[in-house]
Amino acid sequence: MSGKKTVDFALTVNGGIPAPTLEFTDGDDAEILVKNEVPNEETSIHWHGLLLPPDQDGVPYVNTPPIFPGQSHLFKFKLRQSGTYWYHSHTMVQEQKGVFGAIIIHPKKKTLEYDRDAVVVLSDWSDENSDNILRNLRKDGDYYQYKKDSVRSYFGAIRQGGPALKNQLYNEWIRMGGMDLSDVGYDAFLINGKRESKLVDAKPGERIRLRIINAAASSYFYVSMGLPLKVVSADGIDIKPVNTNEILIGMAETYDVIFTVPDNKSYELRATCQDTTGSATTWIGGAGEKVPAPVKPPTDLYATMDHSMMGHDMSGMDHSKMDHGKMKHDMPAMDHS
Repeated sequence: MSGKKTVDFALTVNGGIPAPTLEFTDGDDAEILVKNEVPNEETSIHWHGLLLPPDQDGVPYVNTPPIFPGQSHLFKFKLRQSGTYWYHSHTMVQEQKGVFGAIIIHPKKKTLEYDRDAVVVLSDWSDENSDNILRNLRKDGDYYQYKKDSVRSYFGAIRQGGPALKNQLYNEWIRMGGMDLSDVGYDAFLINGKRESKLVDAKPGERIRLRIINAAASSYFYVSMGLPLKVVSADGIDIKPVNTNEILIGMAETYDVIFTVPDNKSYELRATCQDTTGSATTWIGGAGEKVPAPVKPPTDLYATMDHSMMGHDMSGMDHSKMDHGKMKHDMPAMDHS
């Protein structure tokens, strides 16, 4: 997966990471047979964000029995929604080892104008067994700072200059560890299981609906292309279209973006982890010149961690006089269940 090391703990579904994309149409009766071929380990599959009967939800020991080695479970439910969703194991750290995939549910009647779909599954990967990672983090939340080269020190603060030393002293005074956006040092960040790939060949003028899913274990991603992104859906729900240059997508979130290919060039879609220790790339477009996405600057390890007021003085605001019913909300509430 990382290109650095072969491991023996990865888990696949139908032989691949990520698992196969499941496609349906709103109103379909889904029947999905899950067979556990992992020796000496139970498993499960949770259908993230789907509206279904409780006993089909797939969370073991909560609403669905676990699937023991050599056994199978047939999930049966009627689909009553459309959008971009995903599925993953809800057993121990199996998701981190590769048990995750996309679910695409098409509406009965097309609601958006575009030419074709392309699924973008983001993930993080470590060559270290996830069971060991969990044990190490229980010992010390900063266990992987050396691996990520994110250790802070007075020497580093002095060398950086500016407000770094003052921030370092302040962070220690309030007993905050300083800027650290991820606990795990990963060996690779992936799009559809690869560090770099060609997502789709497309002609000028073609409209591609990018269905972006963050299936990472613990990584937020900045997603950008160097061109405006037209966001049309969030967590499976269509929204009023929003144009943005960059998306910050959290774990388990999904965003749909419509990208119109402007010419015969090949455009990079880059997903950079929030702590900027790595990224993954996929290319969209023709066979012409490659157009790279912007590179994120390194994270400032000595930024202040005081989020008490986020730099805003709101003490003088009278919130009782706000009419929230007249406020404009472009994006609906998100259900991360």
